[in-house]
Amino acid sequence: MATAALLSLMVALDACVIVTSLQAIVVDLELSTYDGFWIGTAYLLANAVLMLFIADLSHVFGRRPCLTISVAFFSLGTVFCCISHSIGLMLVGRSFQGVGGAGIIVLCLLIFTDIVPLRFRPTWYGLVQAAWALGNCVGPILGGVIAQNTTWRWVFYIMFPFCAAGLVLVPWLVNLVSIDPPADAMSERLRKMDWLGNALFIGSATLLLVAISWGGLRYSWSSAGTLVPLSLGAVGTALTMIYESRFATSPFLRRRLFQTASSTATYICGAIQGLVMYGQLYYVPLYFMDVKGFTPIQTGVALFPVMFTLVPASIITGRLVTVSNNYQWSIWVGWTLATVASGLMLLWDADTPSKVWAPTLVLLGLGHGSILNAQNMASHALCAEGDEAIAAAMYAFLRQFGMALGVGVGGSTFQNVMLLKLERDGLASSDAYGGTHAIAAMLSASTDAALQSKILDAYVYGLRGVYGLYVGVSGAAFLMSLFIKSVSLNKGLRSEHRVHATAVGHNSIEFGVSGAAFLMSLFIKSVSLNKGLRSEHRVHATAVGHNSIE
Repeated sequence: MATAALLSLMVALDACVIVTSLQAIVVDLELSTYDGFWIGTAYLLANAVLMLFIADLSHVFGRRPCLTISVAFFSLGTVFCCISHSIGLMLVGRSFQGVGGAGIIVLCLLIFTDIVPLRFRPTWYGLVQAAWALGNCVGPILGGVIAQNTTWRWVFYIMFPFCAAGLVLVPWLVNLVSIDPPADAMSERLRKMDWLGNALFIGSATLLLVAISWGGLRYSWSSAGTLVPLSLGAVGTALTMIYESRFATSPFLRRRLFQTASSTATYICGAIQGLVMYGQLYYVPLYFMDVKGFTPIQTGVALFPVMFTLVPASIITGRLVTVSNNYQWSIWVGWTLATVASGLMLLWDADTPSKVWAPTLVLLGLGHGSILNAQNMASHALCAEGDEAIAAAMYAFLRQFGMALGVGVGGSTFQNVMLLKLERDGLASSDAYGGTHAIAAMLSASTDAALQSKILDAYVYGLRGVYGLYVGVSGAAFLMSLFIKSVSLNKGLRSEHRVHATAVGHNSIEFGVSGAAFLMSLFIKSVSLNKGLRSEHRVHATAVGHNSIE
């Protein structure tokens, strides 16, 4: 569990740390704003589209080898990002990190479905989800602090201790074996894999995400540059569904996962939470830095209300779901709070005091924290017996797919709404196409107070468009959540894998803890012990004191 939590924290940090450090990367590498946009999107795109494929591979090669390779991919991508001096190598590195992150997220979840009964899963996996949520909250803070005080490359350097720990701990701690090892040879199992279905799905999902990500940014929504990949992606998705349901001998997409209204609503709500939560964690820091004029450190402090409510809410609701044997209430409460908080964001402007935005962020953290764990477990409870691993992978994929949409759709909404405001105010509409960072640069460069006021108003107007989008989809998710039925979590554990107890396995925890302690000890600096004695007390010399030695 500790290894899964550590790796989940790492991939969440990597996804969000780029938010507040992106401008420093763009300036140092002399990139366009559009290039900078793809530094974040490349990670999310690779992360989303490969998740189900990696889950499918783990049924053939096993969880531990696939998780180890995923950590290795992430580590290699981190190296590329650290040494990059061009957009090409940076995008390669971010894509490698995305591939590794996809495997880490889905395999950590699958391992829990393998070894933890459903009734106790909300409690224990809640801790892993909390680590993931913590990374999402701390990432923008850490990125801003690094960008303000040192080189942006430290955004990636800080990943190396996590990578080293993962490469050491996973082979030793994740000790799973198949309960019924397949009789087929490895070559036969590889031949039976659904290669065509996976290829169709990956290609279609990539085209859809690319089209949605650059629609309204690089190309207008009505241009061939957007419509062609969007249409091809939609057609490819339809062909994938037809192939998987009628022709695939070992389909990786199971139609029975979506046979009930409850399970379908759960998966859709998972995608919406990914879109809303990641989008808000991306655009809220921009509000504080560009509208309120906060420094990155001040922005980090401003995000404390989210961080200190989202993580505890996830842990506490996980425990309460286990005790009550009911997840329905947590989902309903969570979406209610998230929708209300998104609505309150529409009131934010340059003069909004902390007594307004801080309670809003508290509600936001409580809302997403309540949803995060309970909704995930609902997908496990609502599936047919024996399908929990497949259901878990599908839910994880759809949430990541929503996260990839969150930034792209949010960016397109922001620019189009701001474009409308700029045109109304008689300003050059081309200013909107530079993105949030370009507009922020215009604000700091302008000396005309009236022009600054108009640009700032347009910026706030654009952000309100994004928040309005999140209100709408959050409200839709709340209505859909009403269709999620509550079923008992008391299901027997059916899994293809079990923990393999060996001499190495029995000592793995001690090895892992010792290895982690060794890595931490490398940060302990050596200083001289020649320090003077400073104390609040001294020996009191009395008659008794003089004779005390005797």
